[in-house]
Amino acid sequence: MVKRKLKGSKKTLSALGMGCFGLGGPFMRSDGSNLAYGKVNDKESIDTIHKAIELGINLFDTADIYGVGRSEKVLGTALKGYRDDIVIATKFGSVFEEGNPLTKDGKKTSPQYIHSALEASMRRLQTDFIDIYQLHSSQHDPDDSKKVQIILEELVEEGLIGGYGWSTDDPERMEIFAKGKNCNSVQFAMNITLHNFPMIQLCEKTNLIGLIRSPLASGILTGKYNEHTSIANDHMLAGVDFSQERYKKITIKLQKLKEILKEDDRTLIQGQLGYLLAASETIIPIPGAKTVEQIEENAGTLEFGPLSLNMVNEINELFADV
Repeated sequence: MVKRKLKGSKKTLSALGMGCFGLGGPFMRSDGSNLAYGKVNDKESIDTIHKAIELGINLFDTADIYGVGRSEKVLGTALKGYRDDIVIATKFGSVFEEGNPLTKDGKKTSPQYIHSALEASMRRLQTDFIDIYQLHSSQHDPDDSKKVQIILEELVEEGLIGGYGWSTDDPERMEIFAKGKNCNSVQFAMNITLHNFPMIQLCEKTNLIGLIRSPLASGILTGKYNEHTSIANDHMLAGVDFSQERYKKITIKLQKLKEILKEDDRTLIQGQLGYLLAASETIIPIPGAKTVEQIEENAGTLEFGPLSLNMVNEINELFADV
């Protein structure tokens, strides 16, 4: 099974993680728009996490704001008895009130706030140590990020976190952050329609792990949706118009992609995750899962491994215009 090394840690990471955004259930932006994948059942979520561990996944990515604390709570409950072998990545910086589904605007990164956010996350996660602690503010002011980094280095020295990273798609911002002694990761978006090769080059140059969010474009690339799909109002994709020409084109191309992947007997999702694994040995896709069936399909990618170069080139050609 393909593995990854995390700088500054004795733990070996699975080459595929599990994103826990969806496990938080419904919550909203300050304007009332949804930030969720519909309703969720905590028992089913815990079963899904346990199945992930059984199948060899040991990296779980969450954030304090996911479900305004609920995702961390569910993950903490599920990981009882497993913690020593698990890598937890969580995030800070978003402003919210635990349990209040309506989040607030802005970011907070003062030393006092970071310490209180970390304490709250550890309480919800039922742990006294966070493996990867990430700044959750993609376009954060570079000067302030240097101040944030000083606090994070102190937290490493105090033994509260193993290392830190930044959830950002900006390689220039991240290159400055990556100079920190205990910076070990960056989280950025990438999928078959969205590339960020400069960030991959930075990961390879600075020995960072790249946590790949949106590997399936928030579900758009799963093949489940088309112009006739009706999406519940509590789902974050409810506002997407799948009758637009771009989405019609993607739907057609996903059908063609299925034909390409038949050569390896991979599913559509396994093929796209294998595509990402082929991009670099430094990256770890973190697709979300809400059910045992979903995590079983995701984890099947680890048995196949990366796609061949020929197949990667076919996919690049197929999706070049979207």
